[in-house]
Amino acid sequence: MSIQDKKSTDIRKYYDKDGHEVAPPTVAQRIQATRIMGLIGGALFAGFLLTIGYSVFENAKTIGVDGTVVSVNTVVESSNRSSTGYSQTTVYRHTFRFTDREGVEHVADAVGQRDSKYRVGDVVSIGYYPDDFTKVRVHSWFGLWKVQLVLFGLGLVLIIYSVWGVKQIRNEE
Repeated sequence: MSIQDKKSTDIRKYYDKDGHEVAPPTVAQRIQATRIMGLIGGALFAGFLLTIGYSVFENAKTIGVDGTVVSVNTVVESSNRSSTGYSQTTVYRHTFRFTDREGVEHVADAVGQRDSKYRVGDVVSIGYYPDDFTKVRVHSWFGLWKVQLVLFGLGLVLIIYSVWGVKQIRNEE
């Protein structure tokens, strides 16, 4: 079987939502769709850069200290209906006791990270806002950067796949 015969037998049939046969997508349409995927990846990568900037900005406003967990409140924040039933999101709200640089003891609620559950009595690295002692941020590497890691990973995969996909489509011509 020659290459030309093999190509003619590899042609797929495409159907619309009503089951009618339609023409296959053109090379230009396939390239355009692949480039759109790359643009989505670029938008995710831009989101990564923006959220990293915001996190660095917020963390720079805090002063790092060790804090002791004094209470943990477990709250079910949402109940969404899905195909498998209802899904609930459990959120942990922590309250910390810490001593600032002047030696004054404070009790404050954590802002930001809310998915890790610490136990009462755990000593955790936190950062307090010098202008508002009622709020602290937990200094956990994964807790601080997980959103950015997801945006970075998805964006990078989509960009790489888009570049590779366009190259593959052009090689098929």
